[in-house]
This record gives sequence, C-alpha cells and structure tokens, in this order.
Amino acid sequence: MSLTIIGHTKDLRTNTFILYAQIGINDYLTLVGENFGEFFIQRKREKHKAYSRMKKDISEGAVLPPITLAFKEEAVNKILPYLEKDDFNSLELQKEINNPNQVLILDGMQRTYILNDLQKEGIIFKSEQKLLLEFWVEKNINNLTYRLIILNAGQKAMSLRHQLDLLFSTMYENIRKEIPKLVLIRERDQERRAKANEFSFEYLVSSYYCFLAKNYTPNKENIVAQEIQDDGIIYADQSKFANNFDLFKKYLKIYTTLDEKIYHVYNHAAELKNFLAKEHIMNAFFAAISSFSGDNKEKYHRIDTALAKILHLLEQGSDPLSLYEYEQIIAGIPSAKKNIDLETKRIVHDAFREFFSSEGNKTMSECWSFVNL
Repeated sequence: MSLTIIGHTKDLRTNTFILYAQIGINDYLTLVGENFGEFFIQRKREKHKAYSRMKKDISEGAVLPPITLAFKEEAVNKILPYLEKDDFNSLELQKEINNPNQVLILDGMQRTYILNDLQKEGIIFKSEQKLLLEFWVEKNINNLTYRLIILNAGQKAMSLRHQLDLLFSTMYENIRKEIPKLVLIRERDQERRAKANEFSFEYLVSSYYCFLAKNYTPNKENIVAQEIQDDGIIYADQSKFANNFDLFKKYLKIYTTLDEKIYHVYNHAAELKNFLAKEHIMNAFFAAISSFSGDNKEKYHRIDTALAKILHLLEQGSDPLSLYEYEQIIAGIPSAKKNIDLETKRIVHDAFREFFSSEGNKTMSECWSFVNL
C-alpha cells in the first residue's frame, strides 16, 4: 500500500495526536474498505450538482482537500504506543496504519463516494495523483466527541445536526459497549421494528439535539434564534460538552430499559408497545430531562427517583403509564387549529416535566390531565 506518513502534530488543547499522510487513490479505497458507505448509520449520500463537477475534475487529476479519518478503538490501542514514544517513522507503525477497515471517515464521505464510483467505472487514476489524509489518534472518548463537534464549526455549510450525525456515526461502537442491547436502525425500517430497543438512528440524533438545546423542537422558523442556539451548543466548554454526552448516555440507558418493559406490558397494543420508539416521544422525553434539570444536581436526583418509580410501575397493572388516556388526549387535538406533531411533543414534554417535578409522586394519569388543561 502506498500510504506514507509525511508529518505529525498534536492538538494541545485535547492532547490528541494527529498524523498526516499521502496515499494513492486506489490504496485509499482499500484502506477505508468496500463497506465504508454501507454501515447503516453512516451519513447519507448527498446529491449536489457541484459533485458532478468534482467527479470530472478528479478524473482529470485534480487535487482534493484533505480527508479526515479517525481510528477505531482497537487500532488506537495498537498505534498510540508508537506515538507516545515519538516513534513516527517505524515500519511497524506504518504497517499498523495500513491495515484496511479500521478507520472511520470524519470529513470526506462525499469525496470517497465519488472516488469509489470512478474506480467502479474503470477510471485509471494517475500514479502521481495522491490524497492527503489527516488521522486523529484519540483514546479519550470525551476528547474525540468534543473535537468531532468543533471539527467543522467554522464551515457554515455543515449544520449542527450534520455534526451530530457524524458524532453518533463515529461513537456508535462506544455507546454500544455501554448499552449492549441498543440497536439502531434506518429510519425507513422503523415500521418494521421487531423488538424492544430498536431505535431509528435519525431519531436518536434528533433527540440528542433536543437534549442539548433543552427544547423539544428546533427553531426552524426563526433562523437567527436557531443559529444562536446552535452556536451555544458548539462553543460550549469541553468539560460541559463531555458531561452532556455522558448524561445523555446515562438516560439513554434508562430509556432502553423503559422501552423493554413497555414493549412487554403493552405487547397486545401495537401502537403503545412502540410508544418510546417514536421520534416525537424521544425528542420530548430527552428535552424534558434537560429543560427540567437545568444542570441542577438536586433536580437530576428528582428525575432519577421519578424514573425509578416508572420502572416500578411497569412491573404492575394493565396500563401503568396511562397510555390509553394519553391516546385519547392526542386523538382530541383539533387538527384544524393545531399542528398535531408539535402539540403531541408539547404534551409529552410537559407531562414528563410534571412527573419529574413531583419526583414521581404524581401518577402519569395526573400528569397527562394536568398538561391537557
């Protein structure tokens, strides 16, 4: 393989090693592997007329901007010892980096799609046509998540939502280690959800956004407010961002346990057993946690107590969460006057906030009734 390390540096804020390398296009495609774009939570392939021009330029030998990659955890463990010893030129390090199927594409997915298309079309790349790669070698998950979010913060073309897509695509294996029963599926497969703990990847990302924003719905109609909100998230202190991600994972783990129990208790009702798998429910639930807590430790304790009571409720009764009552409330929303999806989010968000506020001492029936007044 033609990969050659041409330089290195370190991000002094996060203490992250960064390697720079050159590689031929065919060897690059071997490095990322045939399934680089088939991993089901990978970013979607974009359609843009500029990509047609890029494809033509590449076939004629154009130089591409650097592609940014991260190593999977197993590879980091093998590569990091060399970097810590300042052994940047050893053949062993070169060999470890050259192993295929051990990298994730942080920035350059669309370029990789185009290169792959050209190869399949039989285009012969010029031998001197090289790609510049930037490898991030990071073991600390909090540092990597932080760096992922701010990687393209200065590029207005990349929205915060896109950055969160990238974050979860890269962090999926780490999350799975903490929540082994979590299964992420494509949005289009959501209707074929066959068991508990199967969630749409897109819904998970939007729920994390709502958690960060402390808001169950983005400010889609107010672009200025949206940008202010997104900037506040992107430029948060590193420790705060890491804490937010850890908190989200903590409550996602509880959420999967809730989903497991709800799926079992309401198994006879298709709509209700999948209650927690719906996007508006996920968005509202996680927004309720962050908006109620306000980063207050005492309030997090109230949330934890309330959620423990929900789990206990699910061990008894035919309708422990009063979801039949919830269904009746949603059915009564006047569609001619209100946006049903938005109103549903409000009702779910406010009901869970009320439940958290009462530390679980109010029944869900009381909470549904309270927000429907």
